[in-house]
Amino acid sequence: MLQRIQTVYLALGAVALVALLFMDPLWNGAAATSQGWFTAAVVGLTAVAAAVAILAIFLFKDRPKQRKVIVLAQLITVVLLVALFGGLYLANALYVRATDGSVDVAMLITLLLPLLGYILFLLARRAVTKDIALVRSVDRLRD
Repeated sequence: MLQRIQTVYLALGAVALVALLFMDPLWNGAAATSQGWFTAAVVGLTAVAAAVAILAIFLFKDRPKQRKVIVLAQLITVVLLVALFGGLYLANALYVRATDGSVDVAMLITLLLPLLGYILFLLARRAVTKDIALVRSVDRLRD
C-alpha cells in the first residue's frame, strides 16, 4: 500500500537527491569548470536514482520486485557518490572548511545529501524485507 513506511523513506530519499541539484557548490565550484564530465554525470545519476526511487513507490503490490528496484536505486546512488566525491577530489575541491577556517555549510550539505538518500533507501529496503517476512508468516499460518 502507498501508506507504508517504505513509501515515506523512498519519497524522502528522492527529495534528498533532487535537493542535491539545487546546491551552488556543485555548479559554481572548481569541479564543474575543470572536469567536463562532472556536471552531466551528477545531474544524470541524480535524476535516474530519484526516478527509480519514485518508480519503486508504485511497485507496492509486488514487494520482491520493489525490493530489487530499491537495490537498484541504492547502486545508482553509490555510483553517484563515487562520481561526486571523485570529481570533487580530482578538482581539489573536496573540502568542508572555508579559507578563513569556518565550516562551509553549503558544501557540507552537498556532500551529505547523497549519503542521506542512500541511508533512506536502505531503510526502505529493510521495511520491504520486513513486509515480505510478515506476509510469509501470515501465509504459513493460513496453510
